[in-house]
Amino acid sequence: MGIGDVTVVGLSFPNRFRVAASATRGYSGEPIINTASYTTGVATVNTVAVLTDGLPVIGTDTFVGIARDSMQVNSAGTVVAHKLNVAVPIANGTKLRAKHKTAASADTDSEVLGLFFDIAIFDLTTAVYTWDPSTADTGAFIVRDGNAAKATLDCVVDARAMRVDIS
Repeated sequence: MGIGDVTVVGLSFPNRFRVAASATRGYSGEPIINTASYTTGVATVNTVAVLTDGLPVIGTDTFVGIARDSMQVNSAGTVVAHKLNVAVPIANGTKLRAKHKTAASADTDSEVLGLFFDIAIFDLTTAVYTWDPSTADTGAFIVRDGNAAKATLDCVVDARAMRVDIS
């Protein structure tokens, strides 16, 4: 995974979140989720984690935002429990920019235009976060813009992906 895979375009709110010492190391520009579930309004965990492949999905995952800095590690390579600065987007407003999973599918204006309002999730199969067209309507992102010359797409997060698990 590399620094700067995803860029926040537009207004976002900086917020600090707690990261567990056992977390997978994350870098600036990577998507962040909270893995808590809720019982009577109480979260099971109060930490955030780096997003894994094929997420987030509405109704299952709680998308938090994009890391603004990298997680600190000790000499053994273990994440040091600390707080992580995250750019929290405005649902359905703030754009998140990343490359399309298959550049050849978004390298002409016609292809990019054809993707508008499609649903997407993050792909991490190549150690780089890219947009992956979702095969279901439960993907957390909606394509709103793009740049064919760079094969990038701008997506907004569906508000339902930022709060889930309501019983």
